[in-house]
Amino acid sequence: MSEYNFSIPSRQSSKGIIVIFGYSLYKIVRASIILILAFFFKYFQGGSSGFISIQSLILYGIGTLIIFLCIAILKYLNFKFYVNDSAFVLQDGIINKEEVSINKSKIQNVFIKQNVLQQIINVVSLSIETAGDDSTEIEIKALSRPKALALKGILLKSDKKNEFSIDNVQTEDASVFFKASPKLLFLEGISENHFRSFGIILAFIFGIYSDLKDFFDQLDSKSQVTSWFDLDTESFMGILLFNTGIVFVLIVVSFLLSLIRTFLQNFNLTVSQQSEGFEISKGLFNKVNLSLKTSRIQTTSVVTNRFKKALGLYQLRFTQAMVNKKQKEKFTVIGLKKDNLNSFLSEILPMLNSENIKHKPHKYLMYRIFYISIIPILLLNILFYFFSPEYYLLNIPIMSIIALNAIYHYKKAYFKIDDALITIGSGNFISTVKTVAELHKTQAVSFNQTIFQKRRNLGTLVIYTAGKSLKIPHIPIAFGQQIKNFLLFKVEFENKDWM
Repeated sequence: MSEYNFSIPSRQSSKGIIVIFGYSLYKIVRASIILILAFFFKYFQGGSSGFISIQSLILYGIGTLIIFLCIAILKYLNFKFYVNDSAFVLQDGIINKEEVSINKSKIQNVFIKQNVLQQIINVVSLSIETAGDDSTEIEIKALSRPKALALKGILLKSDKKNEFSIDNVQTEDASVFFKASPKLLFLEGISENHFRSFGIILAFIFGIYSDLKDFFDQLDSKSQVTSWFDLDTESFMGILLFNTGIVFVLIVVSFLLSLIRTFLQNFNLTVSQQSEGFEISKGLFNKVNLSLKTSRIQTTSVVTNRFKKALGLYQLRFTQAMVNKKQKEKFTVIGLKKDNLNSFLSEILPMLNSENIKHKPHKYLMYRIFYISIIPILLLNILFYFFSPEYYLLNIPIMSIIALNAIYHYKKAYFKIDDALITIGSGNFISTVKTVAELHKTQAVSFNQTIFQKRRNLGTLVIYTAGKSLKIPHIPIAFGQQIKNFLLFKVEFENKDWM
């Protein structure tokens, strides 16, 4: 039996020096990558950078590595942690020492992660999160996996003794509830919203074009690249807008990026069922292992789109009482078939009733979406004035898409409410989202009204949970106040634990 006594202050693995050094090196390289590339480009072009020699740069680099290595060693030596009867305690700091204490009852989640470097040296990092801050409070960057699992077990089970056995973690009642096959990941990847990826790539090209042009001009390299690209703005814009070959390449690239991202983030996606909820494991280069306790789930969203629905695929997205945005994105289970989805929902929300009456918002929602969407189009038409009149023909497909999106935005909007749950539907022409929250987990309720809504006797109900806020837009004032009073009543008189 392998045991760990966490009541005694201890350090992370000595391999943590490598991890801390690698993190620091990665940050400085990322921050100065443009400067480094510019230096080498100028050097290889003319044999000199103009302000520093290659020998000096090597010496500066070696000096920097030595400094970061010394800092990594000092950080490792001064980083200690232990667990007492009620709290996790961390001692840290090189010059300014600090001691952080987190009550175990306030810990929302414990994540075990492993990036490429940690996989190479066979360690994992452990992150501890509580509600009420905008970042991970504690991260131990290098632990052996057995020790990390043991620490995770004791932090999430405050009634256990500090002497914890890894064998108890491994023999906990857990079974594979769902596992995404490579085929499901492939179908998820090809059914992603590629229009979004295409737009990001297009915006990136537009964004860096002027910078690249100025950069090459400053390096006196325009003659070297004019054989590849025509740097005239008008012709470049014409290629992007009318050259179907370029557009096709961008679509293929966006398709491949979506597919690759899906595989990397969700590789070997496995959901295991445990006594208090689920355990989610996934990732290739950045592996993550996180707990999903049913009692701590604040909202549950069922997400799909036209492509996924045609393939019979759904996604489940969860929020918990935490605020780290990067971690929130990982609380997603993809590749679910209808029976998998229903099995999940029956475990998490057994009281879910699909027969409740649906309520629709006012049609003002559709009009508002349309009006807001055409504002940037009107601004774009001002620019068209300085180009060929043929550009105005682009308004026909653009306005058609905007109108269709506004119609479906209203068509898919609804809400249902009963004694236990509130369900809110939303979406657009492509995507569909259904979000469910338990009423007793409501933290606050507000009913807001804009000057435009006031003319129509409408308002927007906002329901705040510890995970996210939910909105029911453009409903009659009397009905909204009635729902608000009902929710406040449920919060006041129901004594259920929302954590």
